[in-house]
Amino acid sequence: MQSPPSGDAPAGRVALFSTNFLEYSQTFVYDEVRAHDRYAVEVFSAQRLNRDRFPYEPVHLPSPRAYSLYKATTYCADFDREFRSKRFDLVHAHFGPGSVYGLSYAMRHDLPLVVTFHGYDVPVLMGTDVYKPEYWRYGLAWHVLKRRIDRFLAASLDLRDLLLKLGAPPERVHLYHLGVDVPTYAREPVVRDHVEVLMIGRFVEKKGHVYALRAFAQVARTGAPVRLVFLGDGGREASIRALAAELGVADRVEFAGSVPHREVARRLAQTDIVIAPSVTAANGDRESGILVLKEAGASSLPVVGTYHGGLPEIIDDGETGFLVPERDVEALADRLARLVADPGLRARMGQAGRAKMEVEYDLHTQVRRDLAGHYDAVRRPR
Repeated sequence: MQSPPSGDAPAGRVALFSTNFLEYSQTFVYDEVRAHDRYAVEVFSAQRLNRDRFPYEPVHLPSPRAYSLYKATTYCADFDREFRSKRFDLVHAHFGPGSVYGLSYAMRHDLPLVVTFHGYDVPVLMGTDVYKPEYWRYGLAWHVLKRRIDRFLAASLDLRDLLLKLGAPPERVHLYHLGVDVPTYAREPVVRDHVEVLMIGRFVEKKGHVYALRAFAQVARTGAPVRLVFLGDGGREASIRALAAELGVADRVEFAGSVPHREVARRLAQTDIVIAPSVTAANGDRESGILVLKEAGASSLPVVGTYHGGLPEIIDDGETGFLVPERDVEALADRLARLVADPGLRARMGQAGRAKMEVEYDLHTQVRRDLAGHYDAVRRPR
């Protein structure tokens, strides 16, 4: 699939750096590059993953012989030839660690550099994780990056504030909300004998699975006809399965594993409530704006989340869903019970959530107006 999708000549050409194009969890990058109609986007990546799931061209890769050198030094002769043979207007990198690769080509070819920061990539600079092998180069390069990046795009207000604390120039730090496709069709009512609660995300500390499960168990003990579905996998899954058995709700909890995005969309179309009890992990890892919560809103679903990261920008407490403090199981169970007991409330919040997504988070509006506007602001006259 070629970018841009329209037949009109593009306004400019972007070199997009994505370390691995693409992980299953990074559908948002794929959606973004395909949504451009004013800029042609060419991808530069160390590896090509899930090609069938994410068909896109052109994607430039180092040759097998050049791969190790590229990973060690960020240099690839083939990439440099592409930059010399084409007139790129700017370099855009996703995630802080990936910006190190984009920085090399922006500096060598004197191009503006735009970087989107998504969540873990900002707090990692503030703790000991920055010394891990996968981050040390990013940490060393930060003093250069914060001077050289022309546009820091923060996926949430929380990340914006953290970037400012790390010394990013205030005039170059901007909020940019990733958008989602808002379905054009109305949600079909689902008839069944229970209320389904859905949680989507890897089994890692910051997602807060343990709090979702404990709150769900409290609601289930009241006799409410409710079931919980987990979509995702990860290192903490075994402990969550054990906790479900310990709490006596294993027969009401489904562990559906990691699924393709189309299956996520199908599940969203069939569930009743989405829960996202995110927390700040012990190492500082946190969420920015959880994309599936935007997709939930676009699917007319109420969401129960926490006052964490970018979640308060997605969920309007009492209107499109509920927000509770991090790790507050009692409050989480209370809000969940309200939604389980009141289908009318679920419908009203779901409708309000969809309206919010249409106005604030529509993918094509975000890319065509906001992201292209950031590109326009940094590109230089030809």
